[in-house]
Amino acid sequence: MFESITVIAFDLDDTLWPCMPTIHRAEKATYNWLLQNYPRITDSYTEQQLWNFRKDFMNSEEKYRIDLSLMRIDMLSQLATEFDYDAEAMAQQGFELFYHLRHDVSFYDDVFPVLNKLKGRYKLGSISNGNASAGLTQLNDYFDYFINAADIMVRKPDLEIFQTFCDKLKVKPEQCLYVGDDPVYDVFGASEAGMQTVWVNRESISWPEDLKPAQAEISDLYPLTELLQIT
Repeated sequence: MFESITVIAFDLDDTLWPCMPTIHRAEKATYNWLLQNYPRITDSYTEQQLWNFRKDFMNSEEKYRIDLSLMRIDMLSQLATEFDYDAEAMAQQGFELFYHLRHDVSFYDDVFPVLNKLKGRYKLGSISNGNASAGLTQLNDYFDYFINAADIMVRKPDLEIFQTFCDKLKVKPEQCLYVGDDPVYDVFGASEAGMQTVWVNRESISWPEDLKPAQAEISDLYPLTELLQIT
């Protein structure tokens, strides 16, 4: 099925690790840090209220939906200014704390056994809308190139982010297999860009009826080696 493939690109969040447990841990640690160091903020915002504030702030401008690191820095800066704290210092320290914990991810058990079989046979990489960098995780030892939406200020499913990935690795889209969990951002976007696609359906959800399905559906990464005829 995938005989022409020379490059495999992965989504990160909810494809290679569960996203929300990581985010919740990082958000809780950030709130506890604010509680200890910037109590005027936590006197006015509960943890849930601050979570809602962050969501509203992210949706206030399209650039924040694309560049999540910029969003968090500007959000912290606005909070600091509102409560008469040093905006630059608080924003920088708060972001560094969150960003460090953002990369304290727990990979799914199937990830590295499969990557070990793929490494050396294919060029590997990732395309992500999140602000986690594969290069700051164990994936740095496996991936040849990785790109986030903020790198070019375009987010999946826009064709440009997929084309940029292919251009960097000097490969035609049809020679690239994209593996991801989201039907729209991952499968639809990659397919429209001309890539071949595999849907990772870890939660056993139904495929959207209005979308063309991926070429293959798997519940974890182990069947990927069979699809690629790797023994």
